Amino acid sequence: MQGVSYHDLIQHLRILDSASSIIIGIDGVAGSGKTTLSLNLQRDLANSQIIHMDDLYEGWSDPLSAKLSERVVKQILEPITSNESATYDRFNWAKQLFDEQIKIVPSKYVILEGVGAGQKYFRNYLTKLIWVSCDPKTGFERVLARDGQHLINQMIIFLKDQNKHFEIEKTDLASDYNYSGVP
Repeated sequence: MQGVSYHDLIQHLRILDSASSIIIGIDGVAGSGKTTLSLNLQRDLANSQIIHMDDLYEGWSDPLSAKLSERVVKQILEPITSNESATYDRFNWAKQLFDEQIKIVPSKYVILEGVGAGQKYFRNYLTKLIWVSCDPKTGFERVLARDGQHLINQMIIFLKDQNKHFEIEKTDLASDYNYSGVP
């Protein structure tokens, strides 16, 4: 794992060559800047798409479950690595249910971003894994500023799940790149 600037990161990703999609996992604590990084990469990498882990969790209860992992592999990662279209169920947070199917067509770069995107179960499918580093307290404050104070109780529970997940997964140590999410 190495600390990397955005310029170096984009250069490294542009030179990757693959017959099928290049799958980039972006992981880190909540509020670290994963979505911002993925949007920047999408802008700067031609023929790229983003899949947000927030669209894949089944609500607040046990968001990083084995059920999530199996669904992501079966619905997204296996088809994409076979150079096929993928269709996944998108979670509607307002309704608290999956209510929309999203189709992903083969593209050069597929960016899977969010807490849990770099978990062990996904790593064999990922071409590169980026860890976005950030102090968890700063990340928590960013989430509340972005999504609202009304989510404080849910976020506290989510952070416990997140911390337990990262303690087991050691995603930061398994990453190809360490990118600072703090400006």
